[in-house]
Amino acid sequence: MNPAQAVVRIPRNSRGFVLLLGSVFFLQIAHASSSDFILDESQRRPEPAKLGESAERQAEAMARFVTGIFEEESLGPERAMENFRRVLEIDPGFTKLAIDVAHDHLRRGESTEAIGVLKDALKVKPKDNDIALALSSIYLRHLRKPDLAARYAEQTVSANPTLIDGYEMLWEIALTEGSTTNGIKALDRALRSQSESSGFWLKLAEIYTTSTDGDAFTDEKFSEKIAKCLERATDTAGDDPALLTRIGDFYAINRQYEPAAALYQRVLLIKDTIPNLNEKLAETLIQLGRFDDALPVLEAIIAANPLDIRAYDQIARIHTERNAFDKAAAAIEQAIIIDKTNPYRHEHLSRILLFSGQPRRAAQRLAEARQIFPQAALFTQLHAKALSMAGDHDSAMEMFERAQIEASVMQPDLLDGAFYFDYGMASEAAGRHSKAADMFKKSIELDPINAALPLNALGYMWADRNENLEEAETLIRRALELEPENGAIIDSLGWVLYRRGEFESALHELLRAATLIPSPDPIVFDHIGDTYHALNRDSEALLYWQKALQLDETNKELFGKVDRISSRQAKSPSAPKASPNE
Repeated sequence: MNPAQAVVRIPRNSRGFVLLLGSVFFLQIAHASSSDFILDESQRRPEPAKLGESAERQAEAMARFVTGIFEEESLGPERAMENFRRVLEIDPGFTKLAIDVAHDHLRRGESTEAIGVLKDALKVKPKDNDIALALSSIYLRHLRKPDLAARYAEQTVSANPTLIDGYEMLWEIALTEGSTTNGIKALDRALRSQSESSGFWLKLAEIYTTSTDGDAFTDEKFSEKIAKCLERATDTAGDDPALLTRIGDFYAINRQYEPAAALYQRVLLIKDTIPNLNEKLAETLIQLGRFDDALPVLEAIIAANPLDIRAYDQIARIHTERNAFDKAAAAIEQAIIIDKTNPYRHEHLSRILLFSGQPRRAAQRLAEARQIFPQAALFTQLHAKALSMAGDHDSAMEMFERAQIEASVMQPDLLDGAFYFDYGMASEAAGRHSKAADMFKKSIELDPINAALPLNALGYMWADRNENLEEAETLIRRALELEPENGAIIDSLGWVLYRRGEFESALHELLRAATLIPSPDPIVFDHIGDTYHALNRDSEALLYWQKALQLDETNKELFGKVDRISSRQAKSPSAPKASPNE
């Protein structure tokens, strides 16, 4: 073989060590003569090299260490450990190896030997942080001797007061002994450190946070200390983007979104390629309600990666909060184009469309969702609800029947009070009042604690039909016990009192309902107008009917009332009252 083509193979090993040859020479054989290969006397009989005692020990230690590495590859860790132990006999200050050997002793249950190895190492390197901590850990976790554990933790703090490890060990020892007070004292000692390590202060803030029972930033005992830690962490981080991001993450996790956002924005100016940084900034801005600031960040994310589905979700969230439902729906639809496999997005889209008064579009989307998720009975229920709201009552009733069957097989927990309430509302809208009553009663039975809506719905349906008035009033009053300030329920009470001929009491409840309902409601105004008319106070009746008509301009019945009373008052203001529906 040509020497220039020879390959030297150096075995690799599990510890990742590589033997480096000092020099590698590539031989070139060109025009050599026989004299080039003649050895002189010293080369024929070389004198063995003589090393000093210390050098010999180091050489032996290195040889055994290298042998151990190769044996670990070929013969296994047990055989290698014999050579590693001999290395420590020669050089006990080999820190990493001492800890590995001590761990091996612990694995064998030989805690005394493990402690001996570490103590020998500590004699050579008395300020070594890792060795002292390892000893403290063994005494605490393996031997249950917190007093000895504390001795070595104290030694760590004394030797390395600007490292957090010793303080953290003292804190853990104190908690093991059940002394939170001593644990806090250890942390307070760390708080007085002159450490210039951002990691030190961030870790200390994290430990303080775990010491609180609730929100660390509102706990009087810890809030100022944590704030100081984070201030020091920020000051010592300089312009290190990774450290500043970690500090921002800590703020965000603890719902301190203002400083978190400020740090993320600072990092963006230093290095705008930190993974997920824009996403984190957008989330903090959304949490702060700073939607105008969050939207450009999200748009930048999408510009960089049009397939970033999380950004579309956050945009939808912002527009939903703003009641900009068309924009929210557009963002969700874009997310669905990217990934159709997330049922939550289909549900979110359909609920937005229903809430914003687009039931036909919702029904179309839900029909598609049912094809994608045939096992999800929820989409069948929502489809039924959308059909009902769109006025397709026969299809809605068929779909509710199907949803009930599907849910009983695939999602029994779906058949709850809310399901039967929706079913009841659809049945009433379809004119199937007996069916509606059964569904409302089922809803009340399944969830009596949260039954205000079905109680009110059944009571109002009966009152509106002028039947079962005594029971209707009982149901409505039960609903009021659950939600005493609900204006819609108070309107129902006023209406059932009107039906029972108790006009003064009815008027009192209806006027109260008008003040409690968040926005003007044409039904409430219509009821008030009818009640004033029943009390022969047509001027007030006309005023409220006109208010109702302004909100519901297509209501022919309302228009008829206003027209008849207006005409009658114009002809004869003193004419006797007539029924509003005559």
